[in-house]
Amino acid sequence: MRIGILGGTFDPIHKTHIRIAKGALDNDLVDKILIMPSPCPPHKKSSNVTDSWHRINMIKLAIEDYKDMELSTFELDNNFTYTADTLTQLNNHQDDYYFIVGGDSIASFSSWYHPEIILNNCELIAVKRADSSAEDFIKNINKIESEFTTKVHILNIDSDNISSSSIKKIGINHAKAYLDEKVYQYIVDNNLYKDTIISPMNLTEIKADIQKNLTPSRYIHTLGVAETAKNMAQVYNYNPNTAYLAAILHDVAKNYSDEELLKMAKANNIEISDSELNAPYLLHAKLGAFIAENKYHITDSEVLSAIRWHTTGKADMTTLDKIIFCADYIEPGRTKQERLDYLRELSLLDLDLLTFEILKQTVDYLKKTKGDNIDPNTINAYEYYRKVIDNRNDK
Repeated sequence: MRIGILGGTFDPIHKTHIRIAKGALDNDLVDKILIMPSPCPPHKKSSNVTDSWHRINMIKLAIEDYKDMELSTFELDNNFTYTADTLTQLNNHQDDYYFIVGGDSIASFSSWYHPEIILNNCELIAVKRADSSAEDFIKNINKIESEFTTKVHILNIDSDNISSSSIKKIGINHAKAYLDEKVYQYIVDNNLYKDTIISPMNLTEIKADIQKNLTPSRYIHTLGVAETAKNMAQVYNYNPNTAYLAAILHDVAKNYSDEELLKMAKANNIEISDSELNAPYLLHAKLGAFIAENKYHITDSEVLSAIRWHTTGKADMTTLDKIIFCADYIEPGRTKQERLDYLRELSLLDLDLLTFEILKQTVDYLKKTKGDNIDPNTINAYEYYRKVIDNRNDK
């Protein structure tokens, strides 16, 4: 049997979800659709996702009139948040699985967690809505088909550009037209979505907004850091999606002048150290984390930390902190740093040694150009990782 999987938080499920599922069935792409709600995704606060019991009940109401649509609680039961894990465990090697994704997801699919595992277990159905850019949509599909030697099926649907997050933003009463009547009544009866919930922008929206606000060269640098971070994350067994997102956001405050950075820091009660007062450009890291959280609504503490420390570094950094700190230094557009070929080779072999080598070069350079005016966090980071490497050599 050809089984289509339509995943998401379904918070709440709406008519476009059903239109997509019905389109896949009516166009004979699949024989059955599993509507599969996910647990709280890593980038969202659990308090911002409605209890799974309510989401399950709303899905049941929305699909009860469709005999070829079925609720699957597989991800909820197993607490899977990554599609690669879901498909690996779900695949019974008897049925053919098709994973349904939207245009935004197709654009970022290569940076998902283990896309090769996903495609070993299923084929993709890409949903092209009426408002999608045909050229970019086809370009992204061609890239996936070429990179992974796979076939991506296209589903064209005529639908409103609506999402669960936009329904919550405009309010349930205003969004009534986008909801099944039984789902709407359930929401009212259970007093759901009483308060407006602000959800994070998706990656495509974030990249488009950042591109508008950065210079072309800075945006190219950002993309270089993102690809480098993704590759490093895969080597060091860290989620490449998260690394890519952190890298895309790392220089989000780079477009501000020193005066603007100081003004923004003061206006938002962000502490300004002596070294930042003397070199205000350092504040772009702190303010970048602030903007990521407050403009783009990123709640992942590891992403925010990596943005915060990508310039100065600090002692005892997380894996993601180190990946973004190092990727920023060695991305393909960098040409002036010393021993780049060695550092790039090291980036896929030894993360702590790479971090130390970059810190050493940074401290040596700053001592020559800034004298003693070096951010204490950079000195602390250098001393910490020097001891890490020394202790390793002593064993």
